[in-house]
Amino acid sequence: MANRNKNIEVEIKETTNQSDSLTELEVLVKNKVIGTVRQPLDEQVAVRYKTEKEMTAKTIDEGIQMIIAEYNLHDQ
Repeated sequence: MANRNKNIEVEIKETTNQSDSLTELEVLVKNKVIGTVRQPLDEQVAVRYKTEKEMTAKTIDEGIQMIIAEYNLHDQ
């Protein structure tokens, strides 16, 4: 029997480190931080998972998708 798809509410919040030269976002599920996405001006996007593992992405959207995929794979 197949599992049903579950709707999960994902929230994206700006952090207090946000500035003109830095974009930093937290990705939350059920009010728990599952990762952060950080991009200094004109540089690669750094993706940090809640396990402290770090990766790079081309865009902020790709970084957010990577965090959600990791959450779906390991934490549900």
